[in-house]
Amino acid sequence: MGTPLKGTLCSVVSLGCPKNLVDSETTIGRLVALGSELTFDSERVDFFLLNTCGFLRSARAEAEERIEEALALKATGGIRYLLVAGCAVVSDGEELSAKYPGVDAWLSPYDESKIGEIATSLLERKAPGEAADGSEDASLLPVLTPEQVAAAKFHCNPARNLALDDSSRVSLTAPHIAYLKIADGCDRFCSYCAIPNIRGRYVSKPFETILAEAGRLADSGVRELVLIAQETTFWGGDLYGAPDLKRLLIALKEKNAFDWIRVLYAYPLFWDSELTSLFRMEEPGKTSILPYVDLPLQHCNSDLLRKMNRKVDKAQTEELLAKLREEIPNLVLRTTFMVGFPGETDAAFQELAEFVEKWRFERAGVFEFSPEPGTVAAKMDDQVPPEIKRRRFERLSAKLERVSRQFARSFVGKSLDVMIDAPCVSDNGTPMRNVRVGRTVADAPDVDPIVYVTGRDLELGVPTPCEIVDAQGLDLIAVPLDPAKLYVSKEERREAAERAEGETGRKKGKGKKGKRS
Repeated sequence: MGTPLKGTLCSVVSLGCPKNLVDSETTIGRLVALGSELTFDSERVDFFLLNTCGFLRSARAEAEERIEEALALKATGGIRYLLVAGCAVVSDGEELSAKYPGVDAWLSPYDESKIGEIATSLLERKAPGEAADGSEDASLLPVLTPEQVAAAKFHCNPARNLALDDSSRVSLTAPHIAYLKIADGCDRFCSYCAIPNIRGRYVSKPFETILAEAGRLADSGVRELVLIAQETTFWGGDLYGAPDLKRLLIALKEKNAFDWIRVLYAYPLFWDSELTSLFRMEEPGKTSILPYVDLPLQHCNSDLLRKMNRKVDKAQTEELLAKLREEIPNLVLRTTFMVGFPGETDAAFQELAEFVEKWRFERAGVFEFSPEPGTVAAKMDDQVPPEIKRRRFERLSAKLERVSRQFARSFVGKSLDVMIDAPCVSDNGTPMRNVRVGRTVADAPDVDPIVYVTGRDLELGVPTPCEIVDAQGLDLIAVPLDPAKLYVSKEERREAAERAEGETGRKKGKGKKGKRS
């Protein structure tokens, strides 16, 4: 492979979920493979990639805000070429490309593999009058028509073929954490969700490909592997005749190449009873598939679940939750709920509030229903007024936070392994010498609470046995169990020295009084 982008600088901002982050890693990785250098510090970059989310209107609003910020940087010379990728390009590409003509290329998820040739063509096809050295040279290229410019800018393959090739990825996470996307697309067609229209049908990454990628990640120093997909529990259904996440997890566990394996985005419909036995902590030195089960439930009311096209009802949901609570020691349940779905009555919301109290999810989020264009639910009758959705959101959020606070307090005085992620940064941006930020088994990267660990010689990326000494809101305060790693502040050392000096003085005084002349 040549290096047509050698000497250029690239940078990236990734919006949305971890699945999008993996897309950003593989897309920017292709630029790096062609010779571009990734930077986040330079005042000027040649290629700035903005990877967008299109799941909700709020996400698309954030995408527009970031596009405008990037265009402002481009106008002042901070960015040479602005490349916008991701789901919003599929959901709102026509509107966005008309609104922001200053963007140099628009890429859907199906065309991210073309990033290298697109970037190369941008370098080769200088604007009229611009020479390679920046001087004026009107003879370089003829002036392009607006139609030619628009066609060259917009890339959205109607075949919707997802590459699922992550071999070129460049890590955008801490070195010891990596997301491994085991599938893309979705076959659920929930009535409120636009993802199948954006990402296409469910496509599993082959078994051997996943194991090879896991091996590369382990070799690079990854200690916590996080499996993701639009729906992890359906993995293999399109390739092997039936969902088979269990086989994949067993193979990854047998490699014993990681400390922790975390599974996100599990769907309750395809949870296998044999799968449950895999989610448990192992002794140090062996890979643990963490007892952290992420089940996005959305609601508990059977009528609403049917209207959502979730294909499970309340009884089936509660049966699964009961089995998980019974069979997985120290289980941490994570979920998300939606309030204000069309037809949600006061009684249905009260049922959801009682459901939350009953099952006491350790980690949970809530969002308001958003009528997304192209979805069935957007056209349903009985839309819930915005003010009612907001009240329900606030009430359920408060209830879920109260449960999580109580869960945090339950750890005080206990010993837990904490994955040390990064130095703690003070308010003025300075890394704190003896304070680290980490997570317990109960905390997925970036979405869950954190642990502040005060100690010395705390190695990043290593699960460290700690005592939890306090809780601040949802976050925990900890110290290492290893006495050699305990940190004593200057004030504490001075006070100890003063106490020791006082003790010495008192002993000397007692000795003098006891002497005979």
